[in-house]
Amino acid sequence: MRNRLKTALAVGAAMLTAFGSRGAGSEGDSLRCQPVTSVYSVEAGHQSSLSTYLSPLTYGGPVFGASGSWSKALARDPQRLTMSFDTKADVADMLNPYGNARMIGLDFQFQWGLSRRWRLADGWQLQAGGDIGIDAGALYLIRNGNNPVAAQASVAIAPRGRVSKTLHIGRLPVLLADEVRLPSLSVFFSPEFGETYYEIYLGNHKGLAHCGWWGNNFCISNLLSADLDFGRTAMRIGYRMEVRSSYVCSLNTRIITHSLVIGVIPQGLGLKKHRLPAHISAIYAVY
Repeated sequence: MRNRLKTALAVGAAMLTAFGSRGAGSEGDSLRCQPVTSVYSVEAGHQSSLSTYLSPLTYGGPVFGASGSWSKALARDPQRLTMSFDTKADVADMLNPYGNARMIGLDFQFQWGLSRRWRLADGWQLQAGGDIGIDAGALYLIRNGNNPVAAQASVAIAPRGRVSKTLHIGRLPVLLADEVRLPSLSVFFSPEFGETYYEIYLGNHKGLAHCGWWGNNFCISNLLSADLDFGRTAMRIGYRMEVRSSYVCSLNTRIITHSLVIGVIPQGLGLKKHRLPAHISAIYAVY
């Protein structure tokens, strides 16, 4: 009886060991991992904002923000499928063309998405997919007494694409990339023409949610970046352009942002593969 128990335990241990090796994603004698690539950035630039709910004038001024991005190759098909989380918050301090009135702009964004990628020749890579995102913010016109705030809120489904190329400047690996996001189907908030927020507070909630598409709620975000991989860490230098606009209930909103992006990638991009032990192979989501 004791010998049978020992035999059963030995067989079970061998099965668990074999299953654990396959579950870890081993390929031959190599262990496979999918690291999370994190990018933390600060942004600064210029924003122009028009909200006819508040004023017929376009306000403009500096904008400052912070953003974060986390991407990872999926274990199901790490060579082709990637998942990403992106978030951004910014604040703008703007004046009207005459310089006698101030508007404050606040905005927060969050997206979760999936993409498929294709590795091409000569270091080129193409990624295409989609995401669902939340955008919430407000424009605050300081001098306006009755309706000083125009709130913005939307939930959108967006296709997104990214093209990138790896190259070297001397011995320094560099990843050049251009990423575009185009919200296409959304639900967004807007009051009726002349409707005050006090009326909404009193219970007039009819007609506040609108179905959005390119015709009445056009938005686009484009990030052009260069990532310099130093090995233990990497640095991002980029330019971001964003347009957020809507026209509904005879109200026109248009917010355009141009920003310089400076970021850090704490664990690097993995372009310097000699950093990993020989028995470990890593599949990164960004190249």
